[in-house]
Amino acid sequence: MPKDIDIFSKTYDPKKIGIGDFEFPHIEKDKKSAHLFDLSSHKRAKEAIEFGLKLRNDGFHIFVVGEDRSGRMTSTLEYLKEYVKDLPAPDDWIYLNNFKKNHRPTPFRLPNGTACKLAKFNKDHIQSIESLLKKQFTSPSYLKQIDKISHQLDQQVHDELSKIYAFAEESGFLITQTPDGFHIQEIDHEEEQDTEDKKDKKGKKKTEENGKTKRRGRDTKAAQIKDQLNRLTLTASLASRNILKQIKDLQTELAKAVTKSLWQKYRSEFGKTLGPWIDDFEADVLENIDIFLEEDDQKGRNHFERYEINIFVNNKKYQYPRVMLEARPNFENLFGSIKNRVSVSGAYETNFTMVRPGALHLANGGILVLRAEAIAKDPEVWEYLKACLRDRQVRVQEHYREQHGPLLIDSPKPKPIPLDIQVFIIGQPAWYYSFFFSDPDFRIYFKIKADIDPDLDATADNVKTYCKLIDQTAKEHFNLSLTKEAAHYLARCSTRWAEHRKKLSGRFELISDVLAESTAYAHEEGVETIQKEHIRKTLLGRRKRNSRVQERVYDDIQSGSIHIDTQNSKIGQVNGLTVVSVGDHTFGVPARISARTFIGEHGVINIERLTDMSGPIQQKGTFILDGFLSSVFAQKFPISFNCSLTFEQNYSDVEGDSASLAELCAILSSLSNTPLNQSIAITGSVDQFGEAQVVGGIHHKIEGFFDICERHGFTGKQGVIIPLANAENLTVKDEVVDAVKAKLFHIWCIKDIDEALGILTGEQSTIQNTWWGIKRTGVYKRAYDTLKSYNRILKG
Repeated sequence: MPKDIDIFSKTYDPKKIGIGDFEFPHIEKDKKSAHLFDLSSHKRAKEAIEFGLKLRNDGFHIFVVGEDRSGRMTSTLEYLKEYVKDLPAPDDWIYLNNFKKNHRPTPFRLPNGTACKLAKFNKDHIQSIESLLKKQFTSPSYLKQIDKISHQLDQQVHDELSKIYAFAEESGFLITQTPDGFHIQEIDHEEEQDTEDKKDKKGKKKTEENGKTKRRGRDTKAAQIKDQLNRLTLTASLASRNILKQIKDLQTELAKAVTKSLWQKYRSEFGKTLGPWIDDFEADVLENIDIFLEEDDQKGRNHFERYEINIFVNNKKYQYPRVMLEARPNFENLFGSIKNRVSVSGAYETNFTMVRPGALHLANGGILVLRAEAIAKDPEVWEYLKACLRDRQVRVQEHYREQHGPLLIDSPKPKPIPLDIQVFIIGQPAWYYSFFFSDPDFRIYFKIKADIDPDLDATADNVKTYCKLIDQTAKEHFNLSLTKEAAHYLARCSTRWAEHRKKLSGRFELISDVLAESTAYAHEEGVETIQKEHIRKTLLGRRKRNSRVQERVYDDIQSGSIHIDTQNSKIGQVNGLTVVSVGDHTFGVPARISARTFIGEHGVINIERLTDMSGPIQQKGTFILDGFLSSVFAQKFPISFNCSLTFEQNYSDVEGDSASLAELCAILSSLSNTPLNQSIAITGSVDQFGEAQVVGGIHHKIEGFFDICERHGFTGKQGVIIPLANAENLTVKDEVVDAVKAKLFHIWCIKDIDEALGILTGEQSTIQNTWWGIKRTGVYKRAYDTLKSYNRILKG
């Protein structure tokens, strides 16, 4: 006969089930401030970043991987901002008009702070040119030279025209000048014709030949006059062109002479960088002198725009390269844009002065930081970013119009700018291993992975740094200090977030959130320090605010809508433990698992699987149960039974193998006809050897069953069975700790199925290999007898 066991003598030590406990370290006040990268959870990432920064010139870009609230962004930015302080100041960039190819503006790199100096110098330079040219070309000496050149042409034309007028008059023609040109008219031609007609009427004869001869003579004279006028017009036109050329040459010569000192000063200031462009600038000014001579009321807004300096990137106020976080990395924000405006005529226009930089230009020479989820939203941006990193240059293009409409006729196509930048992408592990890592080009550019651990060992150094960071955060962000007790308690609370009594959570930003809420309680009480009670109020307040769904589920269990028994014993039924997450809140819920066995040959029938409500891991756990049962009972005959296994009142998908230990207990209970204690819930995974394996969410599961037992009323016999491997994960809330100390609630840590059955049945059940075979006791013996009888019946 199996012997009864005292299950309550095997409960786990209540001193080891609450949040982690460690000594509060002594913190020296004269030490330098702490940094998240000082924690061991961030050490690996820090070393990777340090190594990657040494290879920035070799095109090594970095992906920082960390869980949410791990400080992956803030700690990385802080570290990088300190790093760039040792780098030289970034250069300025400008775009200038390409006078030879206006649609291809040219970029120039200038020393830090030079762009603004150049723009002011250039503006003064243009104004000086305008002033000098206007003064020069309105001077009496210049006007006298122009008159002299023009007078030569006028006199020449006048003399030639006088000769033609005289010849025409002698030939009987009159020349008149109209806006349409010269008009030749024969003098008294009609009178002579009338006289001839009269003579003919009086009977005087004139031969037809004489008339024709006279007409030919007049036509010849008229043609000669017309030819002379045409030659004069051509001569005048050529002479006019020559005069205009003389005037242009004179203007150019005078302009060059009068502005020579200005151009010499320009070259002495900026010739080293802009030498060839200054030459083109001067040539264009000499070619377009007229625009400098226009009156003020004739000037348009584009008067001198062709000579402006487009300060593309101005780094004057930056002593070292930028560490730039681009929060919204769309095409324009990242790669720049070309703006446009409405012209006087109402049409759209653009030019090189409206070329605008993107984040790649602004961070050039430094570091650009991007969020993984933001850059992944637009595959086109990701492809273009890779192209920029590949070619090590970035060009600005009118992307929107290329995609959605025709380009403007005068739209510039700026020449690209060399790219000297290191890119950091920061995101969750899911982004690294899914979207980006699936891209074959990803590893070509992002060769360094900086991985932040989600937790860290609670060593003396880590605890010391952790507490120092807590104190720093309170003072720097909330202008309050913490009591030592409060800082110590908050550090201990992080072991709950890490789900391990000997580990601190690497998600340090959760600490900052708690401090922010605790500050409100401190202000409410009018105290200048955050105390332990403020931390407790914050955590309790959070739990209450976010537990609406949890309360509704527990209400349904208490009312009996969801059947959970916490006081009786039943055959083939056990209380398993599940975890439910509703986004901002996670809680445990007990689940009634039932097994009914009967004669058959199908083995364990997972109802969740048959209804497509079972995930692959949950189904794997079910197959493992078949393996264990066969190894225990099928030595002399094949086990032949059917077992209908399910989660009762479950209407959603089931995934995970953390209920496999509970499922095995329910099956063995049904086969052996042995009742299981419903006051005790169980969680854990089981292998084919019957050993209990670690599962997740232990503290949520325990607290879920604890809350239900509290609602039903404590009997002093209720509790939870968990795998011994999960003992270090016992970071349950204070209420559970107090109940365990008062022996109102119990926790058992077990190694295998034998111990689990002993606690649930109150009797010892074992399997022993002896020289004459396997010896089974308790539940195993009765289950074996049942299977043996099933086999006998099936054989007929």
